[in-house]
Amino acid sequence: MVKVLQRLQFENVFPDEKPKEILDYLKNVSRESLLMSIGFCSKNPDTNFDNFFSNPDLHNQVIQRVMDYSKANNIVQKPRVISKYAGLKLAEHILSNKEILNNKRISVDEDEMNLFKAFLIINTQLNAHQKLNNLNDDNFEKLVDFNLVLKFPESDLALFEEDGIEFLKLVFCTIHKVEELFKFLNSNLDFEEIKNEFLNSFSVGSEQEFIVQMKYLFGQLLMSIISKGYAFEVQDEATLKFLLSMTSDNIMLDEDFTHLKNNPIYFLGENRFSVVNYFFVVDKFYRSTKFKLKEIYESKDVIKKKYGNFFGFFNKEFSENFLMKNVLDDIFDKEDFYKKRVADREIDRETDYYIRHGNTVFLFENKDVLISKAVKSSANIDEINAVLHEKFVHDGKKAVGIGQLVNSIEEIVNKSFQLDEYVNSENDLSIFPVLIIQDRIFQSPGINYRLNSWYLNIVRDKLKDKYDPNIIKGLTIIDIDTLIVWTPYLKEINNRFEEIITDHLFRMQSHKEINASTFEEARDQTNNNLYEQISPISTRNIPFQISVDSLAQKFKEIIVN
Repeated sequence: MVKVLQRLQFENVFPDEKPKEILDYLKNVSRESLLMSIGFCSKNPDTNFDNFFSNPDLHNQVIQRVMDYSKANNIVQKPRVISKYAGLKLAEHILSNKEILNNKRISVDEDEMNLFKAFLIINTQLNAHQKLNNLNDDNFEKLVDFNLVLKFPESDLALFEEDGIEFLKLVFCTIHKVEELFKFLNSNLDFEEIKNEFLNSFSVGSEQEFIVQMKYLFGQLLMSIISKGYAFEVQDEATLKFLLSMTSDNIMLDEDFTHLKNNPIYFLGENRFSVVNYFFVVDKFYRSTKFKLKEIYESKDVIKKKYGNFFGFFNKEFSENFLMKNVLDDIFDKEDFYKKRVADREIDRETDYYIRHGNTVFLFENKDVLISKAVKSSANIDEINAVLHEKFVHDGKKAVGIGQLVNSIEEIVNKSFQLDEYVNSENDLSIFPVLIIQDRIFQSPGINYRLNSWYLNIVRDKLKDKYDPNIIKGLTIIDIDTLIVWTPYLKEINNRFEEIITDHLFRMQSHKEINASTFEEARDQTNNNLYEQISPISTRNIPFQISVDSLAQKFKEIIVN
């Protein structure tokens, strides 16, 4: 279910009090409380106005204020103070102003009240940032727009509701992708210097040391998730250097939390560390790696001259031809699957990956694209729609993603498909276009629904009377991490991938009638139906989880017994 809860603002709770700047409140909180609050908020986002204060009198006063506000404004659902997004903003304000933090505690009550008011000011700023006056006029499309405005930035920041499951998935897949990245860098002597400088940036001397330190840290984080801890102590000198490479005293405010992403751990002193955001820590080893590799790559004139633009090189040679290809080759490894032939050169308009099982055709396009931080944080549906169209339909010069898939579908329908002569002689086909994405921001609820709507308009317009929905299926967007996790499950039965996609497309395109006797029932049914239609395939109820054996295998270097 899509949960939309109101963020409490300063004037909601303290209507007769003039608000101050965030730092004016933080200056009056002890340094120890501030630093510990960062980790606490990242691990305890359920803390709210009704369990924030340890003093019973303050506790009751604040609850009464919120109840009075809710009653006066007909607010039924319980509003919230601390969100994961607000927690990150608080961390950014604290770590970017450490030099002015107070070292003395006046009282616990003062610390808690000033922190509480700082959160309310942050919420006021976040609420003011959202632009909700330009949503689609169509009622259902307006709900999709609204969800994108709310959830698009959160998907990028991994602010998931079920973050325990998502975190385990991220750890598992990050280990897999890092190991694949090293295999790629080791496959060509041209990349050896890039690999070595990358390792040096983490204060390690070898690939093996990097892997061990990374997995040890991930193990610590998983244990902290279970215990709800947020601080840990390190004695080993090599591990200490490794962690210090991910800290910085030079944190600045940024609309995309760039500095927190680059430095997701902070030093508490005396070998003690805490975590700004658990997902940011894991992202440091792959998602953020691309930018470190780019920095190193751009300093190598010989490499740059030979392989061209970094993102063109990385996205094509690693993301598509190495990572995606290896994952799909593993999934479709049986002789029953026909794969496109390997050619000396790429055919014009050739799809990135092609599989046929009998008369069922899968067309894959891989998209490893970046979204500017201004758009990610804009909370503006016009900007979000514009960048989605540019990245996945037409970049202003040529068709990309969806456009390329439609071109391949047109060739099959016109019996001129170059990758598989069989389909040119068959009429009874099922064609499934699939867009593989490399970044989790495109798992945001509503993305697949919106892109599928555009895809259907394009393919119908292009094929006209040749369009047959029984042959040409809807667009499926699936992230590479989901494919990595699902690989053992998909390999069990040849048509399992088709079954999952078919179910996903059915759910995305099915409109359900509302049958309710009360407003509350109607609201809940509408919300559930919306979520059913706009959910990404990664959150569908697939009866497969990461096995204990698979997880243990990923940590084999650090498991003693």
